[in-house]
Amino acid sequence: MRHLARLAAPALLAAALSAPGRAAAQPMTDSFDMLLAPPQGRSQHVAMMLVTPQPGRALPAVVILPDEAGLDGRTARLADAVLARGWIGIEVDPEPLSLDGAAVPPPPTPPRLGRLLRALHEALQTDDRIDPRRIAVIGLGPGGRAAIHAALGDGRPGFAAHAAFYPGCTALAAEQEEPPEAPALLLVPGAEEAEEACAGLGALVKRMAGATYGWDHLMSGAMRRWTATGSTPIRSDVAVAAAAEAALTEFLLEAFSRVR
Repeated sequence: MRHLARLAAPALLAAALSAPGRAAAQPMTDSFDMLLAPPQGRSQHVAMMLVTPQPGRALPAVVILPDEAGLDGRTARLADAVLARGWIGIEVDPEPLSLDGAAVPPPPTPPRLGRLLRALHEALQTDDRIDPRRIAVIGLGPGGRAAIHAALGDGRPGFAAHAAFYPGCTALAAEQEEPPEAPALLLVPGAEEAEEACAGLGALVKRMAGATYGWDHLMSGAMRRWTATGSTPIRSDVAVAAAAEAALTEFLLEAFSRVR
């Protein structure tokens, strides 16, 4: 598991590689801590890592939220997929584990995290590296439900798109007050999610046949996910992970192209 360093000021790390006769733009990474103050709820410091593939340009951006396991290889691969499209990747860790594992954060509350993401969206609109009209949000598990709940629902411009990997449609339906106004995508595990569970959520649903929760957790050995209601198996699937990432980036490409 990777942890973001909490810094008092942004740390800009740029690699400078040059070809004969010209300088090549290299991705720039900015790790920082931002204080967010949503209209409802408590203010909170949030650790973030922003990587832009082309410094000096205002580009589409994708906010990436983990599940309760925190930032790991899954969020890193999504960030890499975003960068490969020429967009900015922003990994967000709203409730990180302590480095020694002694301080365990409270269970994620997706509606509350959704409000935090709305405040983050407002803050990101002021960053001159980001195209303010083309900011999307995606998440894993409960983080995916938070990404769906980040819709404003009041007519104001919000995120350009929302997406969730294995969010748990039953839980999402129980939490959701209204469907998002912007395009939304749910990528759900075909081995676990009932056909009817994802109906009426106002989102495009793509079922990953035979997949379980955390299909993109590409680690060897048997794994299980433990929750308050018990445990479920996790089966790594490289092919499903690649197909899900491709479906996600194509969905985001279409959503960004609709924005004028």
